[in-house]
Amino acid sequence: MNMLEYLAQKKDTMHTVSHPLAQNSANFKYIYCFGLAVLVYGYKDQLQATLDCFSSILNSLKIDPEQQKKLPVQVKNYFDLKITEVFRTISNKQEQYCFIADLYRLSFFGLVSPTYSHDIIDGYCQVFNFSASETSFLKEFTNLGYQTTEDLKKHTLSYYDTKLDSAVQLYESFKHSGYDITTPILEYIFPSFSLTNEIEDLLLDDGSIQRFESNLRIRGNLTISNCSTVVFDHANIKIDGTITIKNGKIIIRNSEILVERCTQPYLLSITDTPNIRIEHTTIDCNHQTAFLTQNSGQLKLRNTNIKNCTQNPAINFSGNSADISTSNFESCANGAILNTSKKDLFIASCSFSDCYNLHGGAIHSHSFANTTIYNCVFQDCHAKYLGGAIYFSNLKYGQSILQCKFENCSPTDSILFNVYDHKQTFQ
Repeated sequence: MNMLEYLAQKKDTMHTVSHPLAQNSANFKYIYCFGLAVLVYGYKDQLQATLDCFSSILNSLKIDPEQQKKLPVQVKNYFDLKITEVFRTISNKQEQYCFIADLYRLSFFGLVSPTYSHDIIDGYCQVFNFSASETSFLKEFTNLGYQTTEDLKKHTLSYYDTKLDSAVQLYESFKHSGYDITTPILEYIFPSFSLTNEIEDLLLDDGSIQRFESNLRIRGNLTISNCSTVVFDHANIKIDGTITIKNGKIIIRNSEILVERCTQPYLLSITDTPNIRIEHTTIDCNHQTAFLTQNSGQLKLRNTNIKNCTQNPAINFSGNSADISTSNFESCANGAILNTSKKDLFIASCSFSDCYNLHGGAIHSHSFANTTIYNCVFQDCHAKYLGGAIYFSNLKYGQSILQCKFENCSPTDSILFNVYDHKQTFQ
C-alpha cells in the first residue's frame, strides 16, 4: 500500500480517527458536543456535509445515539443554561485546543455562513483567553490536516508531502513561541502528522527540564545529571543505547519504548536521584538487556508493561522505597524484581508471567525492610532452586504475601520461600 492509499483509508469518511477525549466521562463528552452543536444547529440552514462531519465527531467520541438526538432541541431551548456549562467543563488548555479544532473542522465542511462560523469560534476563543497565535495555529493546522477521501484522490503524493512539511513548520513555530499541544491532539487534527526527533550521545547537565513527545530515536547514551529532568510524554521511543541518570530525574508516561540494541546490563541506570516516576507505559527490552537499576530515592511504577528482559532482573532496586502497582512483567529471563531496598517495598495488583531465575522466579528480595505483595498473579514462573514465584533471603516479620494467585509455578514445594505472613491461592 502506498502513502496516498494509506491516507485515503485512514481518513475514509472520517470514521476511523480516534478522538483524543473519547475516554472522558459521558457528561463531559455530552457538554463538549453541545458546545460544538451551537455552531451546527445555531444557524438556520445546515448543509449535509456539516451534519455528516458532526456525526463523525459524535461517533468518534462514542456519544450514545439517544443523546445525539437531543442536541438540536437542547441548543434551541436550553442555550443560556447549557453554554455556561460548556465554559466550565472544557477547562484545561488541551481540551480547549481540541474543541476549537473541531469547530474549525465543522466550519470547513460546508456551513452556509462563514461569518456566522467565524463569530462563534471567535467568541469561544475570547472566553478561553486564546492569543492570536493560538487561534491562528489551530485554524491553519486544522485546515492542513482534514481532507475528505475525494480531496485525497485529487492530488499527488508530493502535494501531501508539502502539506506535512507545512504542518511540521507550523507546529515547531508554535512550540518555539512557548505553547504546547499534545501529540494525540496533533494526530487527531492531522492523522498523518508525526515528528521524529533524534538524539545522539546527549549530556543534559544544565538543570533544565526537557520534554520529548511523539516519535523519538535515541542513538548512544542519554545522560541526565546536575538536577536536570527529562520527561517522555506520549512518546514512541526506539533506542540503540542507554539512559543514565546521575543526580537527575526522569518521568515516563503514556509512552512506548522499544530497545533496538543495548550492550549494557540495564537500559536505565539511575544513581543519586530523589525519585523516578513511570506510568501508563510499555517497555519492550527486546531480549537485549534488562530495564532498570536504581540505587537511591523512590520508584513509582504504575500501569506499565515490562517485557522481554534478559541478562539481569527486569528491575534491580536498592533505593529507599518502591511502589509498584497495576503493572505487568512478562518474559523476564532473570526474574522480574530484585529488591535490596532500604525502606518499604509495596507491590500491588501486578501480574508476572513467564519469569525465571535461580532463586525467586519473579521476585527475589535481599532486603531487611518491610515488603508487601498484594493481589498479584504469578503464572508460569519458575526457579531452578527455591522460590518458584517469590524468594526472601531471610525469614522475618514484615514480609507479607496477601491475596495473590499462583498458576503453574515451580518448584511446587517452594513457590514461596521464607514468607512469614501469607494468604494466597494456588492453582
